[in-house]
Order: sequence, then structure tokens, then C-alpha cells
Amino acid sequence: MIRKTALVILSLVLMMGSFTPIQIQSKSDTVVKLIPSVTTSFPDSIYFKLDIETDILITDIRLHYIVERESFSDVTQEITVGVPMSFQYEMSVYWTWDMRTTGSLPSGTVVRYWWTATDIDNNLYRTEPLSVNFDDNDYDWQYLNQNNVTIYWYYGDDNFAADLMQTSQEALLRLEEDTGAYLESPVRIYIYSSSYALREAIVFAKEWTGGVAYPSYGVIAIGITRSNIEWGRRALSHEIAHLVTHQMTSNPYNSIPVWLNEGISMYAEGELEKDYENYLKAAVINGSLISVRSLCSPFSAYSDKSYLSYAESYSIVAFLIEKYGQQKIHQLLTVFKTGSTYDNALLEVYGFDLAGLNRQWQNYITGIYIS
Repeated sequence: MIRKTALVILSLVLMMGSFTPIQIQSKSDTVVKLIPSVTTSFPDSIYFKLDIETDILITDIRLHYIVERESFSDVTQEITVGVPMSFQYEMSVYWTWDMRTTGSLPSGTVVRYWWTATDIDNNLYRTEPLSVNFDDNDYDWQYLNQNNVTIYWYYGDDNFAADLMQTSQEALLRLEEDTGAYLESPVRIYIYSSSYALREAIVFAKEWTGGVAYPSYGVIAIGITRSNIEWGRRALSHEIAHLVTHQMTSNPYNSIPVWLNEGISMYAEGELEKDYENYLKAAVINGSLISVRSLCSPFSAYSDKSYLSYAESYSIVAFLIEKYGQQKIHQLLTVFKTGSTYDNALLEVYGFDLAGLNRQWQNYITGIYIS
């Protein structure tokens, strides 16, 4: 697919009503003009350029940028751009942010940036802070907004988008009623016309990728059509639950156990699908259940163990909700937001640690499948 290249020259200017070149005059009547521009090519790169007009030797040029996303501190990246050896009083410098070296940014990400230049007399010149939207402009996106959720789509009619919005709202309602978890901040969902189209919007996407969540950006990108709408509803419910869980528990100290993260997302889908239930039942009968403590870590890449891990995670969350209720699991999420360890969080809320949870849950699930 040939992607459109969007040329954005100071498209969104912070603290400026309109664009004019930055002209700075020092006490010695030296004049330096800094003229920035930026070009985006989603999903591969952002090209930053600075044109300079000066009557004094420039010795240092730097680009500074901040990616807008959820963070516990504003991290400013600083790129030193070399001054051309054949220095002229009119020159251009540039830097390309190659996403192939850093990973993809989701569509709609805002990048704030500014340039600084230093002359031979150590005078510092700086552009005003600017911003650019890193958007997927290959498609004519339509959008639908409801209760902190905005769905963007380009393929399918209004009823198709309304169906997916209803799916999102039902998943959020189920989560809030059963776990107390809810969206604290708005999220964006980009619906692509197929898994292939989605993978074209991601740098180095896996061949099996059908949907992806970017929790710190509040974004989901997923490939759904009418032909796979049943899968799409479950997958969308799963991914939006990941955003909810992230917002409810994000902290700078610790992550939550994988079984809780994936279990809540599996629970948001609705009843456990038959294939997953078969794996769970077989493990109970064969005495091959994976321990809760082992499920705190990323799941196995082997498909049979992965299926079982997801099935168990669903079952553990369902057990906690069924036996101890909504308030307790909501309290657990709140305690995890403080950065608590896994054992300490469970002890504080339920009075037992991971080993105790493992015993109780295995007794519970064994009683369901072995009578």
C-alpha cells in the first residue's frame, strides 16, 4: 500500500495565533531567523526540518520533543543535529524520527517540539513550542462519540459504527457493575477494514495481529468488518477493558499481575468461549492447572498453554467476583494503583496471598468440573 504523506507546516502552534518565522535579534544587532517545518508519513516516520537565516556562525542546533501520553513525568527527548561543515548564512538541517527503530505510535498522537540554536558568542535562540498530529491520513475517517469513547471508522455504514459503539458501552457497563472499574479518561478506537489494513498501520506488526491496545495513549486499533463482527465484538470488549484496567491501576512503581489484567479483559467479553472452557476442564481433570503465581508473569508462547492461561485468568476473576463481590475487586484495583506487591494487595483486600488464592480458586474450579 502506498501511504499518503501529510505535509504539515506548523499545523498546530501552541501559544501562537498564526505562523511567522522566528526572528531573534541580539544586543549586538545579530539577527537569526529559525523557520521550522514538519512532515509526517504514518506509520513510519516524522521528518523535522529547520531553515536558518543568520549573519553569525551557529555552533549548535538541537531538536526537543515531547510525546503527549499518560506519564508520571514529562520526558523531553533532545536530539543534537550537526551544523553543516560547509556553513552558510542560509542553511537547512533536519532529523527523521524513524519508527522502525522505536516502535509505532498510534494514530492521533500529538508530538510537541521546539528547536534551539546557539551561536559562536554562546547566545541561545529558541522557536516557540509547536505541535504536530501523527495521523493515519490514508482514510477518510468518520467518527462517533459517546460517554468517553470515540470510534473512528471509514468502512461500513452508520449502523456498523453504532453496533461497535453499543458493544463498547455494554462492555464498560459490565465492568463497572461487576468490578467497579470505569474509564477515567477518554479513549479513541480506530476501526480498520481488515486485519491486513490494520497491520499496514503498525510498524513490524505480527502476521496474526488483529487488534492492539496502546494503554498509555488511550487508543485501540482493530480490524473489524461485517464478516467477522462476532469476533470483533469480543475483541473490542477485550481491548477496551485493557484501557480501563490500565487507567484504574497505572502507577510508577509496579504493574498488576497478568492474570488480573487478562482475566478482566476476558470477563468483559462475556461468557467464556467453548474452546477456552475445554482447555480449562481438561486441565482440571488431568491435574495440570497452572498456578496463580505462575500466571502473574507473561503467558507462554505455546498455544495450548496460552489458551489455558487465558481461560484460567477468566476463571480466577470470575471466582473473585462471584464469591467476594464487586466492592472487593474494585478495592483490589485501587490498592494496586498505589504500587502494592501482589501478595500484599491480596492480603490487604481479601486476607490471603497468592498461595491462598490458588488454593481457594483450585478448590472452586475443581468442584465445578469434578463432582
